[in-house]
Amino acid sequence: MPQKQQKIHKLWGGNFSHLPPQHILDFASGSDVKGKKPYDERLIPYDIAVNQAHVKMLSKQQIISAQDARLLLKGLEEIKALYKQGKFTLSEGVEDVHTAIEVYLIKKYGVAVGGKVHTARSRNDQVATDMRLYLKDQTKVFIVELTQLIFALQQLKKKYACVKIPGFTHHRPAMVTTLGVVFGAWKEGVVRDKMRFKQWLTLYNKSPLGAGTGYGTSFPIDRKYTAKLLGFSGAEPNILDPITNRGETETAFVFTCALMMKHFSQIAQTLILWSMPQFGYISLPDGFCTGSSIMPHKKNPDVLEVIKAKAAILYGALQSLLAIYNRDTQWTKYLVMDAVDESFPGIKVLKELFGALSINEHVLVKACKEDDILITCAMEKEVQQTGQSLRAVKQRVEKALKI
Repeated sequence: MPQKQQKIHKLWGGNFSHLPPQHILDFASGSDVKGKKPYDERLIPYDIAVNQAHVKMLSKQQIISAQDARLLLKGLEEIKALYKQGKFTLSEGVEDVHTAIEVYLIKKYGVAVGGKVHTARSRNDQVATDMRLYLKDQTKVFIVELTQLIFALQQLKKKYACVKIPGFTHHRPAMVTTLGVVFGAWKEGVVRDKMRFKQWLTLYNKSPLGAGTGYGTSFPIDRKYTAKLLGFSGAEPNILDPITNRGETETAFVFTCALMMKHFSQIAQTLILWSMPQFGYISLPDGFCTGSSIMPHKKNPDVLEVIKAKAAILYGALQSLLAIYNRDTQWTKYLVMDAVDESFPGIKVLKELFGALSINEHVLVKACKEDDILITCAMEKEVQQTGQSLRAVKQRVEKALKI
């Protein structure tokens, strides 16, 4: 009787105590098997909100009739309901999210009513407002997750405050330090990342809606009213600035993400080094490793390596954003959304990894007794005890080491 074939989903993992959960595998595999939705689909709820605020303002200012406003708002609510049901999506037949929504309203009410939704504005201020709302929401989520990561690092700092570990410079043993110092340094970097996201909110929590193409409109609009409806702290004080500097808000956001990923990359490289068999300072949980398709013994720190790769992607996105202007600003949307996709999951991954990390303290004790790593402290002790100059003692020690 033939043996029942075992279903194989992965080419590795037989030597693992447990396999990584799906969100870790998704993080490590990137877009290998999962495609992305059209970028503008992320903006659908924001464009609906911007349209609703704009229509209410047009009615308040008597630019359109109350009856037309009621119909437009009803149509926008229908679009919102369809979107939540997954029935309002974008297709190749429409140019962008703004077109899709306006076309829906025109089909429903005719151009005489539906065509009024775009009165007294341009797609320039419309998409700029959409993007600010999108980035405001993303920034708030980043801040929440970073707060949790800071807490995780603070716990590790306290737990291992006095546990000694070799400190390295140039990938060579330098001086003895403590895990408390290392975890504390990582925490300080993440604290600054959180502060930068908060600063972004302070700088860009103003509404560009009503700026048009940068030169406003002859209609008697109320920009402060739409800003209030959309939850901004106010309207942009100058109508030309948010249009000519489209891309600045995105660049500032990606810059903050890139610095955060720079910190994460540094953390990842250190953990990779510590976990190497030649060091053995820490053990990475199986749930954060992957295996080999041919070598049965391998447990690779793929998740940490992917963090480093994603950091490089952010650096590239930042450089692209700095060079963008005019029609090129369309591409800021793609870059900033990719930045969110590549950086945000790393916060949760690191937080979970820190909660499952194993510190091999017996290995650290032995490593901190190696002669080379104690030399600097011994030299400094002699300087303090004898009153000789540090340079004289250092030269004598170097000569002794040469022998």
